[in-house]
Amino acid sequence: MTKIAICLSSDNNYAQHLCVTLASILSNKSPEDDVIAYILDGGITDLNKNKILSLKQNFQFEIKFLNIDNNLFKDCPVGKKNHVTLATYYRLILAEICNEDKLLYLDVDLIVKSSLKELFETDITNAYFAGVSDCEEGNNTARLGLETYCNAGVILLNLKKWRENNITKKLFDWMKQNENKIVLHDQDILNSALQDKIIKLDKTWNVQISKYESSKNFVTLLPQAKIIHYVGKHKPWHSDFKQYAKNEYFKYLKLTEYKSYIIPYTIKLWLNIPLLLIGKVLHNIFSIEKQNGIKYLILLGIKFNLNNQ
Repeated sequence: MTKIAICLSSDNNYAQHLCVTLASILSNKSPEDDVIAYILDGGITDLNKNKILSLKQNFQFEIKFLNIDNNLFKDCPVGKKNHVTLATYYRLILAEICNEDKLLYLDVDLIVKSSLKELFETDITNAYFAGVSDCEEGNNTARLGLETYCNAGVILLNLKKWRENNITKKLFDWMKQNENKIVLHDQDILNSALQDKIIKLDKTWNVQISKYESSKNFVTLLPQAKIIHYVGKHKPWHSDFKQYAKNEYFKYLKLTEYKSYIIPYTIKLWLNIPLLLIGKVLHNIFSIEKQNGIKYLILLGIKFNLNNQ
């Protein structure tokens, strides 16, 4: 058996998506893969924990919930109108709360389509982490003055080396000293603070799909994708998601206790039509008028006496 230690992070709002990601991992693991999943728990309810644990009915794996104190991240910047929550910063303290020497961290807005054995066995002895180039790498290296920039949604971490070099403190120190530079949260922190010890992975391990023009470079890799990552604020569980591979999410959703989930659709008003014009149209369809003390409903030109109703 080959031990594969993975880590996923979520608050209660993303519990369903964590469960779907985990279902995809377990569905595609090899028989010899011994998966242990660490869940960074930012407030997942017992109800949702039980739904996640129900995967054990069909798959053999080990799971451990690690409680997270959000007060540790009270100074971490998160935009009020951003889809990102404090949970994204949980990975910064992994060396302190997880005893593994090597750990594969995965975001919960992705689908795994392959055994993770090959990825997990990547040699990172002399690196702090290994990851795939971010779809916006060019913009981010220029913004931060870096030579390379990885997407932090799929990263293989050398926690042994983190402990030896007190990396947790280094990450938080960089954040405090460079808060004005931070746009992409912990991803900026990891890439900037650990720039000298990063290994690049093959892009098929993190095929990034989004509305961004830059992510179109990854679309041709979809047939070979080992991991599909829905980056950005538009996700496959949203009604307005129009990018590729939406069905992959629902394929694995059906394997979970969340299988009855239906995308909520909203009816949008004709926002591009002046309200005055809408009022005139409605008035021509029906109106209520009072004549000689009697109320009449006028519907398409036909008058109905409301007093007799």
